[in-house]
Amino acid sequence: MTTDGGGGGGESTEPALEDIPLSLDAMLDILANQRRRDLLELLQDRPENTVLFEEATKHILTEKSRQIGQQPNQDGVQVELQHHHLTKLADAGVIEYDIRSQTIRYRPDEQLEDLYDRIRDFQQERAVQ
Repeated sequence: MTTDGGGGGGESTEPALEDIPLSLDAMLDILANQRRRDLLELLQDRPENTVLFEEATKHILTEKSRQIGQQPNQDGVQVELQHHHLTKLADAGVIEYDIRSQTIRYRPDEQLEDLYDRIRDFQQERAVQ
């Protein structure tokens, strides 16, 4: 909990961002983009759910290259990651991004992970057909 800053010294009744469950629309918006799904998968697989920005960039470059069949522009991927995808995930409370240390930390969300698993299963089923 955070203090209310009202001089009374009491605690705010507003929950912290990470305590508010994501709405279905928010989860679908997050998972609607392949780059964000790739990033979440990377973060879930790492100890302490943490990666450096450089490692995340390399992972996205590898995945994007595999998906489109050619090497994407690294600068473009870095800009897209930093200014769009990380911002969206941080605003939703799914990650913490420390720009100084270049550290990205995932805040595990069971509902988001369940929905992601269903989307991944759906993608795999479609790929087989």
